[in-house]
Amino acid sequence: MTLRRFFLAATACAPLLVALPAFADPAPPDQAKSFITDAGQQLVTVVNSSATTSEKASELRQLVDKIVAVDQIGDYVLGRYTNIATQQQHAQFLTLFHQLLSYNITYQIKAYEGVTFVVNGASTQGDDTVVDTTVTAPGKPAADVGWAVDEIDGQPKIVDVIIAGTSLRVTTRNDYASVITDNGGQVSALLDAMQGQIQKIASQ
Repeated sequence: MTLRRFFLAATACAPLLVALPAFADPAPPDQAKSFITDAGQQLVTVVNSSATTSEKASELRQLVDKIVAVDQIGDYVLGRYTNIATQQQHAQFLTLFHQLLSYNITYQIKAYEGVTFVVNGASTQGDDTVVDTTVTAPGKPAADVGWAVDEIDGQPKIVDVIIAGTSLRVTTRNDYASVITDNGGQVSALLDAMQGQIQKIASQ
């Protein structure tokens, strides 16, 4: 399975992250561009700082919780199974979703020291405002990355990462749905898989 794809790709872009629920609107392009510029600078500063890995991980987790709509993305990638999951399963899923993001951020920090982040422009695309950026990490070719930004409760939040034309929230939703459908429509199978992934990352 490829549950790590969303998280690894997002962290590869100096760790950041459907249509979201109806209360989400595309952020104005100028606001979205400013938001991503500021967020990118903060992320790059943390990753390239002289702090310890654990200190960086703690700072990044706090920053990601502030700039990424983690719960909304989680509900999107769970998709129609949000209506099938019990209240307890839904709560467990969101907890595991946060944990996977946190673990992958920690795991990838050293690999992306020296990263640079350049904001190119922003435009409204469908239901989102997408900010185009160029991300460069040592030993890796420059990557054109789009960050989808919506207004949620009046605040800009990252709701998707687009790499090489591929939406990571859509890819992740398809991956999650495959795990559930391959196991007879049981949401518990996805929860077990996510827990297994967390244990695997934690042991590395």
